[in-house]
Amino acid sequence: MSKQTELNELIERYIAVWNETDAPRRRALIAQVFTEDADFLDPLTHAYGHDGIDAMIAAMQQRFPAHRVSRHGDIDAFQDRVRFAWRLAPVDADAPDAMRAQGTDFGVVADGRLCKLTGFFDPMPEAPVQKKHGWSVDSFAAFWAKPNPALVPRALAPDVVGYWPGSEPVRGVDAYTQRIAELIAMVPDFRLEVAEHAANGDCVFIRWIARGSLDDAPFEFTGVDRVRVRDGLVAENRIFCDHPLIQVLAASHSRQRAAV
Repeated sequence: MSKQTELNELIERYIAVWNETDAPRRRALIAQVFTEDADFLDPLTHAYGHDGIDAMIAAMQQRFPAHRVSRHGDIDAFQDRVRFAWRLAPVDADAPDAMRAQGTDFGVVADGRLCKLTGFFDPMPEAPVQKKHGWSVDSFAAFWAKPNPALVPRALAPDVVGYWPGSEPVRGVDAYTQRIAELIAMVPDFRLEVAEHAANGDCVFIRWIARGSLDDAPFEFTGVDRVRVRDGLVAENRIFCDHPLIQVLAASHSRQRAAV
């Protein structure tokens, strides 16, 4: 078998990973496609190893259950580097909640498997919900009823700062978006309900109720966001919550930063 044929089969298995919804079969494919210490990075998430990549893909499948990833165009490669384009599209082209996206991935191959992969969106994913840019309590509630990290940047000021309990401030649109993506990847069914809110000058206080499940155990807890708004965009957000899940998220983020 030629090297190009082996590479084509590797990328086809990579695409198959994104479309495999049976968890054991997906894990088996991941082991075939990625090295144990594989590093996956795109504008919305940063995943490490087989566990992290599996959680990331499972979260995507739950968010877009009637969609499929496909490769299009040729595979470019030299030495241990590979480049290929992909598309995300609904199985039913007329689906009302269809998400369509496309982009290019750049990978590094080691011993026949991907050890590093970096993805770029072209254009960034968009969804029919919340097409209007900006932030409001209503958009906050709509987002957390059906969270999608691709929608986060449109609500943020370029110099946004986020304060999560137990971790260093998150600065800038990319870092802020990544933190939201990490939470959703960790808890794919995480949802927030707005219980009450009040405004004082340029600050909005939102008391919310969080629900979801972690390690198959359901949870429910409350917290408060203090959102400072500038020109219709979030300039600062301080989260007040002492639930252990927030500490787990902070610890996970710290481990990922240390591994970079």
